Amino acid sequence: MAPIPVRSEEQAPKNSKSAPALPLPSTLSDLSALKAAHIDLSKLASLPASESEADVLLQASYEFVKNARAAIAIERSNAVEKEREKMEGVRAKLEEVVEGLKGSDEVL
Repeated sequence: MAPIPVRSEEQAPKNSKSAPALPLPSTLSDLSALKAAHIDLSKLASLPASESEADVLLQASYEFVKNARAAIAIERSNAVEKEREKMEGVRAKLEEVVEGLKGSDEVL
């Protein structure tokens, strides 16, 4: 994968619509996660037809990044594994209740 070019502050657009710069550590972390997942960004990129479409795409990309970071945080926190363990405990208790009900029917 070719390195991503970095603009100096003099080259960055200075109009009022330009978005604030992304934090470098978060951006690098996101890019490394995408590379680890073997996602080719060049296949996902296409040029927007208009500036309004570009704004919509930019907002969609911010939403995607927000959701991706949330998913990565959940995965790293083992929250899913903890919930699975809770559900297994509840399932085991319910199986005991069912067995107890089956046993009480046989007694009658």
